[in-house]
Amino acid sequence: MVLSVENLSKSFGKNMVFHDISFSVNKGEIVCIRGKSGEGKTTLLRCLTSLETPDKGSIRINDMYLCKEENNIIKYAQKNELQAIRQEIGLVFQNFNLFPHMNVMENLMEAPLFLKKDTHENIKNRAEELLKSLELEGKENSYPFQLSGGQQQRVAIARACMLNPSVLCFDEPTSALDDQTRGQISKIIRYLASQGIAIIIVTHDNAFADEIAQKIITIKDGRITIEEQ
Repeated sequence: MVLSVENLSKSFGKNMVFHDISFSVNKGEIVCIRGKSGEGKTTLLRCLTSLETPDKGSIRINDMYLCKEENNIIKYAQKNELQAIRQEIGLVFQNFNLFPHMNVMENLMEAPLFLKKDTHENIKNRAEELLKSLELEGKENSYPFQLSGGQQQRVAIARACMLNPSVLCFDEPTSALDDQTRGQISKIIRYLASQGIAIIIVTHDNAFADEIAQKIITIKDGRITIEEQ
């Protein structure tokens, strides 16, 4: 088990988003989270990636607690451990969030260089390998505005993979994509899962979820149902 969520709850003021939800994700498993707008799919994803703080419950990644509840108070991991845990879970944003002032290679190398993950040469080699695997050779010096939406998304995926995460989250990966690009993203996600990465996808696209997921989590009225495919 790579990711374990236990009794997680989140509210904004008096608005309960989800309550007491639990699920797990295994190595190489593709899990889709779906539900109507406003049901809390993206909020859940933001809790998993520590962009939001849950009110109750625990999140464990590779036997390290991102957060857990003690005496009715949510406590996060200590600073050094928290940094390590955050590197284990990547997020590909719906709008990609590439740095517009950096070219493709700089976008990929920024985080691992900042974190001193390896030598400059090894990080560059890793970036080149990822770009090749995602059919982005020749785009190293291009800026985001020079790329198509599908190319920007693949750069965002490559960037998220640079820290070798155990879990990779996608927020609406097929929104505004044509059928051909959608097919490319499906192929890439399956490839990443085959490499042992646990995949979590938030999507409105029910056909895509049915096609790709091994497990579907549906959020409705703050609760979840889990369906094995």
